[in-house]
Amino acid sequence: MAGDDPEEWSSFLQSAFLTVLESADEGFIVFDGDGRCRMIGRRAGELFGVEPAAHVGKARHEVLEVFARACREPQPFLDAAAADGPLGAPHVAADVEVHLPRPRTVLCRGVPLPRAGKPPARVVFLRDVTRERAAERSGRRLQARIAELTPFDTLTGLLNQRRFREELDREHGRSMRAWDSYAVLRLDVDGMGLINDEVGVPVGDALLEEIAGRLKNCLREYDIVARLEDDEFAMLLPGADAIAAHTVAERVVRAMSEKSFPPGSGRDVSLSIGCALWVPPSGETSERIFDHAGLAMRESRQQGGGRIHIQRSPQ
Repeated sequence: MAGDDPEEWSSFLQSAFLTVLESADEGFIVFDGDGRCRMIGRRAGELFGVEPAAHVGKARHEVLEVFARACREPQPFLDAAAADGPLGAPHVAADVEVHLPRPRTVLCRGVPLPRAGKPPARVVFLRDVTRERAAERSGRRLQARIAELTPFDTLTGLLNQRRFREELDREHGRSMRAWDSYAVLRLDVDGMGLINDEVGVPVGDALLEEIAGRLKNCLREYDIVARLEDDEFAMLLPGADAIAAHTVAERVVRAMSEKSFPPGSGRDVSLSIGCALWVPPSGETSERIFDHAGLAMRESRQQGGGRIHIQRSPQ
């Protein structure tokens, strides 16, 4: 369209762009470099119960305060909408609960826009995510329900935490009747968050599967291993005393040091291991023994990771 006037074409593109914005399901608020509101989209007004034309030309803080009054908690909205970070910084985004004109969840995202030789403009995008968040909550409830109904962890194939606690209760009752001892080991992967950041979550998941396989190879015939959550595992050692528990824990340490993994990362992996013993005639419950093992695991981690810390139950 070589014959078109550049200014006319620019005006047409601007008009077309605004038409697209106004017809979209996402609302917007535009502020100029001086902090004055230049435009409020129709959808933004609908989401927050605000009349757009009444606030165009006002200062940014005045406009944002009007929108914030529709929020159940104004501060997350103000933090995201202000977007006062430097250009090129990550955009600030937050879910805000809007209770006017009707309850809903709105994703608020503030974006600075560069302008040659001038202070940056600011755009606040607003999108109704009520259905999306409801679907996410429903999905989490479904996953929790599935976890309640199945005894296995979906990633590693080990027993899950619910089934482990059932086995622990059963072993506690047996040990009380037989006047026998048992041990609980809780094991946490050192620096798992850093591993996920460096090599990615899929490789991190493969690492957890590899660890699960190595833990199973460390068990005695009648021991039990489970994945509790995230990067934490647990072992139940029926009939074990302090010597037997320490032997199994050392076996785990050796298994983790056999080679570098996850594949391709060149990283050695270690576990912080905490152990709690139940020895008759202790009055401790299985719940308390489980908690003692967790405290021992945290003590091991605080000592630098890759350690074994054993705590014997009081008599």
